[in-house]
Amino acid sequence: MPSLLSPSWAALRAAHRARIPSSLRHGPVRPMLWRRPFAAAAGVLFLLNALMLAVGAGGGPAGVGVAALVALPVGLCPYRPMAAWWAMLTGLLVATPFTMIVGQDALPPWFLNLSAAQLPVLYALALSVPLGVVIPALAVTLSAGVLAVALIGGAHDTVALTQGALIWSLELILTVVLGHTRRARSKATLRIAEERGLRDVLEERARIARDLHDVVAHHMSVIAVQAATAPYRLGEDMSAAVAAEFDAINAAARSSLGELRQLLGVLRDPSAGWQGIAEVPALAASVRSAGLPLRLELPEPPPALPPEVSQAAYRIVQEALSNVVRHATGAPTTVCARLDEEGGRLVIEVTNERPPSAVSPAASGHGLEGMRERASALGGSFAAGPDGDGGFAVRAVLPVGSTTAAGEDHRTSPSARGEKAVG
Repeated sequence: MPSLLSPSWAALRAAHRARIPSSLRHGPVRPMLWRRPFAAAAGVLFLLNALMLAVGAGGGPAGVGVAALVALPVGLCPYRPMAAWWAMLTGLLVATPFTMIVGQDALPPWFLNLSAAQLPVLYALALSVPLGVVIPALAVTLSAGVLAVALIGGAHDTVALTQGALIWSLELILTVVLGHTRRARSKATLRIAEERGLRDVLEERARIARDLHDVVAHHMSVIAVQAATAPYRLGEDMSAAVAAEFDAINAAARSSLGELRQLLGVLRDPSAGWQGIAEVPALAASVRSAGLPLRLELPEPPPALPPEVSQAAYRIVQEALSNVVRHATGAPTTVCARLDEEGGRLVIEVTNERPPSAVSPAASGHGLEGMRERASALGGSFAAGPDGDGGFAVRAVLPVGSTTAAGEDHRTSPSARGEKAVG
């Protein structure tokens, strides 16, 4: 196949960055090949070839250098398999001509002192990189062996050379097959482990959903029932204002139960839907019933937004209004949502004026942090802070399509950008 014979540049770059994969049997941080045996084998191979090439063949210091070139890939392959293969290929192309020049006899690449460096390197390479890179590397290695045989020529018996080359080729091919087979089994094991992890996550989500239903839904149902039956239990002793307050409590409890059911649905099934920007008017109505002066500025009709953007917009507005109710009771508030000029980003602004009476600051920044995480997850920006007139402002920018708000600095304060503070 073309993809196996001509890997892309991206595949080659990835192969040069590849490392020996980890083994789940021995822990997630341990490689599938131990490094110390390779280091020991490289040392033994260096001593063996140094004696053969420097002393036996009379190569002197040059023989020591060639011996180091032959042994180096074995020690390198547990760390950089692709770089080790390049070093091994260089040693293969140098060792045989060197023995022809300095010695009385030429050593073909399948002799033990040379093949002992090739087999572990190809095994480590097949274990670490895709087949589309391993097959061309194997083909180049075999071609280098054929070139070495052509250089030897009549120095050896032709039949012996042919037999040696065939056996050597089969050894290299078998080594690659073994390495790739182990790589495939390791990937299958990892895939099974990921599936088991996903199953555990889903089971935990279902357990949390059951706990939420048992604890929260029960109490919210009691609140709703008590608020709904209060006018009948208290009778004529209850004023109209108190009755309206109980109606608002009942409506808020029922709305909370509805949102809780949706949350439980998402925990059980992540594809379940949540409220979107179209539900912001209903949210504003519930907040007004709690006594908060609220002005809503939304485009008509509501813009068509991706579900994740619409859901994030609703949650940001909801949390911002909750903060106003808790920490700036009675402050006139404005909610504005609009598309920017290019239509590629949704701008959400929730601002409140100075509250009529002093209020305590927020106990924690979890609400602001949650809004910031929602915006960041979509590639948008978020800012929050006082507006300088005693009020507070929240501003989020959410990408609608492929356009992102990467150019916005998430850490820059609104005042530093000359904008309203956002949250």
